[in-house]
Amino acid sequence: MRAFLAALVLGLWIAFTLAPGAAEDATTPPAPQPAVADQPTQPPLTEEDKADIEIGKSAAAEVEKKFKLVEDSPDLPRISDIVEKLRPVTQKPYLTYQLKLVDSREINAFSLPGGYIYYTQGLLAAVESDDELAAVAAHEMAHVCLLHSRRLMSKDERYQRLVGSLLLVSILSHAEGVNAGAVATIGGLVAEDALNHYGREAELEADDQAILYLRDSKQYNPVAMLTVVEGLAKIESSQAMPDMGVFQTHPYGRDRAAAVTKRLEELGIPIERRRVTHALVAEAAVAKGDREIGELRLNGRVVFQPAVEVEGVSAVGRAEQSAEILNRLLLANLQLLEIEQMAEGDSVSFRARGKTILTITPEDAAFHESKVSGLGDQAMAALRLGFQQEKLQRAY
Repeated sequence: MRAFLAALVLGLWIAFTLAPGAAEDATTPPAPQPAVADQPTQPPLTEEDKADIEIGKSAAAEVEKKFKLVEDSPDLPRISDIVEKLRPVTQKPYLTYQLKLVDSREINAFSLPGGYIYYTQGLLAAVESDDELAAVAAHEMAHVCLLHSRRLMSKDERYQRLVGSLLLVSILSHAEGVNAGAVATIGGLVAEDALNHYGREAELEADDQAILYLRDSKQYNPVAMLTVVEGLAKIESSQAMPDMGVFQTHPYGRDRAAAVTKRLEELGIPIERRRVTHALVAEAAVAKGDREIGELRLNGRVVFQPAVEVEGVSAVGRAEQSAEILNRLLLANLQLLEIEQMAEGDSVSFRARGKTILTITPEDAAFHESKVSGLGDQAMAALRLGFQQEKLQRAY
């Protein structure tokens, strides 16, 4: 028995010394091996995905017969970066998107099955931030990931009449031997539906899903979905549109805005529109003349130039304080009517929601060779113009 155990130990020792790397000191820790099991692998495309890509490719060919595309636009990398930041939080993070820019002043975007997304130049000119552009991208990606085109194809009799029920099932399941002409025929109808949108239910669902994409990405503010649909509602209100009643296929902008507002409130997301529109922003600057003084601006327009130190705060510091307070109030949806111009002794102050935005002193007035009341009227006029500009400058 002892001889057997000795032989066994000897055999194990020989096997160890002959193993690769056995020449190294036995106390040397093994080299770290790549954690292959921990590496997330992208799932392969499903047959459903492959079918949608083929249909989308066919529909894209039809779309691009109707519209001129802008090639090599510097805006495309910007859009692509946004889509890539959203893609991991969608239902199909493995999908590759084909992004196209349409040479059109119309404010629009639409998507096709399989990941084809089109934006117009008018849309890019209209959005005021990457947050708003991300909201549009998220909405279109939701159409793709939630299979809205496929849903429409499966229940709309037009498709069945066009190619027949059995052939339609074969196309949607990516069956082998399907005639390419049949896919092209379906593609033409898909392109038409995409341009007209996918129906009221699908649009509302895409808005809702887009909010979640924006939130989950931790890159973009979901409130941008609200400002985008409010912009669309503004377009609708400025155009004569017939009331289609139950035949209305695309939800009114005001209905979408109401649904998005409700969803943001349910999710506890503060509705601070100016964080994503950047339409009204206060800033402090240094105004140089005979001596350095401060300057408070709203959308680049001078509101007031503090000229003297007050309670240990320099003229420039006063402008910085005013800009900080005003911006906090603006982000909290401050309205012009909330700003009060009040006399405080020989000075004039502008207050809103219990906060003093700025104070004009007699010493400021003396420096500017003016009166406190005159500087106050100028400041109020500048504030008024800023708020009016915000309402007018939204292109959509």
